[in-house]
Amino acid sequence: MEAAGFRVVPYARERHGDGPWRVVARVFEEYGFPFAEADYDADVLWPERHYREGWFLVAEAADGEVVGCVGLSDEGDGEFELHRLYVLPEARGKGLGERLTREVIGLARAAGARRLVLFSDVAFEHAHRLYGRCGFRRNRFRYAPDPWQSREWGFVLEFEEER
Repeated sequence: MEAAGFRVVPYARERHGDGPWRVVARVFEEYGFPFAEADYDADVLWPERHYREGWFLVAEAADGEVVGCVGLSDEGDGEFELHRLYVLPEARGKGLGERLTREVIGLARAAGARRLVLFSDVAFEHAHRLYGRCGFRRNRFRYAPDPWQSREWGFVLEFEEER
């Protein structure tokens, strides 16, 4: 997907390196969140070890810099989960978060998802509005399984069965 000088493409180690890690680390720093690169947050340092091929996407600027990311996992029984939607501050407001989200929705649909879930820190109110625009509804609260027990809202998008 290409528009407005940005491209959304599957992550490739040789091309994107530690770009997703840099994006997430910078957003965490912006919000004052701890970052555990060798533990809970290792998936953004090594996406190819944690996500099915083609199921971790990055947003690239015209110069190839990674400015956003998102992942998808199959949780079984028709449930899929959106992970790690992050966009650098200077790339926000250009529709990248929505583009990344809609790409993951498309991947989940193509894989036969019945529902797509996600969890988002309570501080990310702007992202919560984006999820609503994309058809998700907030359905629960949890303390995240991260080492610092972040507070998160859960969201769900139910797919209608094809007839």
